[in-house]
Amino acid sequence: MRTLLVTGANGWLGRSIIEETISSNYKIESLILHSNDQNFLLTKNLEKHLKKKGIRLIYLYGCLKNGSISDNLEICLDEYSISKLSIIYTSSVIHPSKKSDFFDINFYGLVKFYKNINRNKLDKFTYISSNSPFGFNPKKYQHFDEDSPYLPHGGYGESKKKAEIFLKNQNNPKKITILRAPWFHGKNMPDRQKNFLKKSALGRFPIINNGKNTRSLVNTSDLAKAALNVTLLDRKSDVYWISEKSPYSMFYILKKIQKVFCKKSNKEFVRTRYLNLPLGFSSIIFILDMIVQKVGFYNIYIHVLGELGQNINCKSEKYRNEFKNHKWTDFDESISEEIDEVFSFKN
Repeated sequence: MRTLLVTGANGWLGRSIIEETISSNYKIESLILHSNDQNFLLTKNLEKHLKKKGIRLIYLYGCLKNGSISDNLEICLDEYSISKLSIIYTSSVIHPSKKSDFFDINFYGLVKFYKNINRNKLDKFTYISSNSPFGFNPKKYQHFDEDSPYLPHGGYGESKKKAEIFLKNQNNPKKITILRAPWFHGKNMPDRQKNFLKKSALGRFPIINNGKNTRSLVNTSDLAKAALNVTLLDRKSDVYWISEKSPYSMFYILKKIQKVFCKKSNKEFVRTRYLNLPLGFSSIIFILDMIVQKVGFYNIYIHVLGELGQNINCKSEKYRNEFKNHKWTDFDESISEEIDEVFSFKN
């Protein structure tokens, strides 16, 4: 029986991991849920489901930035006599108020945490990375794979790259796994994703060059399943990309969102509506984003617009070929539920 620690358990992915833990058949004795928020608690319904599965629930509070999580974890392991620990590390800051937070949390916070783990008790360590350490695809249909070179743009990509390199340099491929994920979607989304879906549905989200560029997506439930698989089952590799099988054009993504919204709201658009911006607009804003970050600042709107017209695609064949037990949920299947969540069509 295992003890599983999920860092950043109050986040979008953390919540998905908890739900997948409940619905899966994995044998877990104790589930330790970490959060920086001292008031974080699961809903009574989720607690009840964990108890029904015989999983002991433990809350762990502490800050990655100042390292207090490590001391609190050691106390926790001693208190509950835990001798074998598996970790899924989801903690990361994506849109901070200043650039230095990328490195203080995403890199130095990880380094401090990993170095302070009791290595004798550590069984598996799964790190959730991103497409950002690899920048943009050189060509539209040239996908990132596990051998793609690093080419980050900006603080987020740089900090995640440094975190990956640090973990690889531990020379412990039997214990450490890195999962690389593209753009998230799925239920229980944060406000930034709700705003994207709302603006897209109402035809208020910008699109570059008629949306010909393509993006890979991953449902948080699929990333959660993958994290549990590589952490709790035997695996062959130490790095995997996790994404839906084929990328989508931005035009297709926006059109699909509008189509589902119109059907559910009984509204009809004469044609697909969007704010069309010219070719090159995103590249100009991307340069501005790099300048802003160079002087130590960060702006979410500038950053998003700078990525909006780029191709960011990846291949997940290595993971798919190895883990045949994974039943995938793609964008076309889940978007209806996501629209319901954003517009409260179902309560």
